This record gives sequence, structure tokens and C-alpha cells, in this order.
Amino acid sequence: MAQKTSFSKFLRPSYFNYQFIEIVFSIILSIFLLLLSINFPNKNSYIRNSLINFLRPISTVISAPVIEIGLLINKTKKLLESRENNEKLMMTIEDNERKLSEMYHLQIENSKLRSLLNLKAPPSSDSIVSRIIFDPANFGSTNIFIDVGTKDFVKLNNPVFNENGMIGRIINIQEDSSEVLLITDLKSTLPVFSEESKLRFFVTGGKKYLNIKHLESRNALKDGEIILSTSTSGYFKKGIKVGTVRKKVNEIIIEPLAKKNDSVYVKVLIYDFDKLQPKFLK
Repeated sequence: MAQKTSFSKFLRPSYFNYQFIEIVFSIILSIFLLLLSINFPNKNSYIRNSLINFLRPISTVISAPVIEIGLLINKTKKLLESRENNEKLMMTIEDNERKLSEMYHLQIENSKLRSLLNLKAPPSSDSIVSRIIFDPANFGSTNIFIDVGTKDFVKLNNPVFNENGMIGRIINIQEDSSEVLLITDLKSTLPVFSEESKLRFFVTGGKKYLNIKHLESRNALKDGEIILSTSTSGYFKKGIKVGTVRKKVNEIIIEPLAKKNDSVYVKVLIYDFDKLQPKFLK
């Protein structure tokens, strides 16, 4: 069997042989160009330019995909940056819209609070501004709860009203909170009088309006006239707006002026009753 020589191994194609051949070829070409530039200095520039012109198309073909890939990468990067900036912009717009909405609600709330603060209490009484609060323990209640109580000298049956008129009266007091029975509650009874016709009667609560009680001459009431609270028998305070007379085909009702959702702020009249308070139903 013939033994393989080192030269035959060198001729066998392999990665290391190719790499060796490239190195040898590069060295020979470099030596050749160096000798050429030394022996033929005048032709050196011509050969260099010829070589550049010869390699330019090859360089263009090779570099074209690289350039296109670079442009594609830059466009993709800019697209991703634009999408990210767009998302940030949308988040900023949403945040500004939320803040604008909050400012709008605060503006309305402040306007209502200023109107409420400008209301003067009836003579011989003080008023205290309070805020309607949420009481999870009484979630099913139709009444409202406010953030003033015994520490603020609140008493049972003190009237509660807003800038539109009377909302209800205090029926339960804690140290720093109170429960308010709305005038629209079925258990509510309130002494009133009509501003123009000067009639005195009682109104009781209803789901949408107030019912007239203990008044025989109902037709004497004028459509649209204001109904005010009265201090009849020494209870409550007179002069607080309660509702408006509405004459319909078959009935006469009192439409309440104030609603519990008019504002988050209300006022409570603090005063001493002329007489002992009656035991109203709760």
C-alpha cells in the first residue's frame, strides 16, 4: 500500500489549506505590488487607479446589499421609535384629558361651594358647611350621610340644605358624622307655607315629588309659587325653600327644588328650637 506524503496531504481540500493558500497569495501579491511600486514609480499611480476602477463595480455590488440592509435597519428603528413616541403621546393626551376632567369637576364643585357659602342663615341660627360622605355600612339606605356631628354641635332635626333649597333633616348623630332623612323619603313630614297664597300645611315625602297634607283649599295654591319651610309650633326654621307648586290635570303636587346629587356640599343650620322637638318617625 502506497504511503501518502505531506505534499499529497497539502493538496487535499480542507478549510485550513484554503486559509493557508489565501495567506500565501496575499503575501505574494503584497510583495509584487511593493516591488512594482519601487521599480516602476511612474506607473504606480496608473496601476493603482486601474486596480481601483477594476474593483469598483465589484465593491458596488458587494456594498449595495449592506447599504440597503443598513437603510432598512434605520427605517425599522425610526418606525419603532415613532410607534413608541406615539404611545407616549397617547398616554400624555389621556392623562391631560383626565386632569382636565378633574379640573372641570373641581371648578363646578368650587362654584357650588361658593354659592353655598354665600347663603345666609336665618336669624338666631348658625350654619356649618359639611360634605356628603359614603357610608358602606348603610349602602342600602336612601338617606345621605354628612361629615359633621356632635363635635360640631349638630342636633336632631337640624335642617340640611344646599344652594337650591332644603334637602332634609338630621335624624341620627355620631361624633363626627350624621344621617340625614331626605324630604323625599316616605317617612318625612315637614311644615310649610306658600309664599304667595300664604297657606300653611304639611308636605310628606314621595318618590319623585312631595305630597300635600292637611290642606283643604289646594286649588288656592298658585302654579309655580315657592313653598317655604315654617317655624309652626316652634319646630324647624322658616324661610328655607322647599319646592315649587305644580298643578296637573288631576292633582296638585310640590316639586322639590333641591336634590341630594346637586353637590357634594351641604349646609346644616345649628340653632336651639323654641320648643321641644317632636318625635318624628325615622
